[in-house]
Amino acid sequence: MPISCYGDFHNTGVDDLDSIVAWLNDPTVQGLVLSPLIGAVLGVLFAGISNPPPQGAPPSVHQTVVIFKTTVIVNSGRVQSRNSGDAAGLFFAAFLLIAGITWGYSRYADQVLSYWTSGLYSCVAFIFSAGLASALRGQYSRLEWVWYIFAPVVAIGICYYLVGLAHVGIIAGSKQVALSRSFVDFYMHSLHPEQRNWILFQILGVLLGVVATVTATLRSVYYLALMNQRSSGGASGLWRFIARHTEFSSQGFGLVLLMLVLATSYALLSGYIYSWCPEP
Repeated sequence: MPISCYGDFHNTGVDDLDSIVAWLNDPTVQGLVLSPLIGAVLGVLFAGISNPPPQGAPPSVHQTVVIFKTTVIVNSGRVQSRNSGDAAGLFFAAFLLIAGITWGYSRYADQVLSYWTSGLYSCVAFIFSAGLASALRGQYSRLEWVWYIFAPVVAIGICYYLVGLAHVGIIAGSKQVALSRSFVDFYMHSLHPEQRNWILFQILGVLLGVVATVTATLRSVYYLALMNQRSSGGASGLWRFIARHTEFSSQGFGLVLLMLVLATSYALLSGYIYSWCPEP
């Protein structure tokens, strides 16, 4: 009797563990629970290591930017390299690359978009948790910091809308065909010319959407780091390092680039640019 009872208890534990693993592997759980949780934890860790700014710290965003740019010297070097090669070889390599990307996206579009969605949830959770942690640490000296830190979330919300467009743009049945064909055969014989153009535009739209997501997040990270680097202590150097390497996203060019990338991604994923293509 004791042995059988122990066996039942042991099996129950294994079943519970399998249930937990299955729950963690569920795409919905990963997207709606785990990704925001990871982002929130990282955000708290990101912003929870600084002391409040001292009395003499600049209160406004503009004053902080001016002081940061005048006291932090950034030395950057540019390395230029030139490559030469056979034009025919480059063309063939480009063909293989395009065919392989088209084939891969057709097979794994759902997973790619799922990862993008999870990334969006993580970015939003990171921004809000880091922003709230900074507030609890007494970093907000003026209300304008709130706008600069949380405004990029609007761009991330637009990216979430772009994910929906990308889902709609998946060609029905393309995954099943791509799973049964090699990438060259799929690209050359399974797809019509208009389908190739459509998938390539969709891939480019997704890539630009991911770029917009990263740029918007870095814009928020820049102002978080800029605000926190006013504090004294060992972490101030880390904040200056982060602010120095994310500064590009805060400049006027970075904002224009973000809007341009979002607009282009929308035009690609919605089929607006595709409608310009002449019929083959």
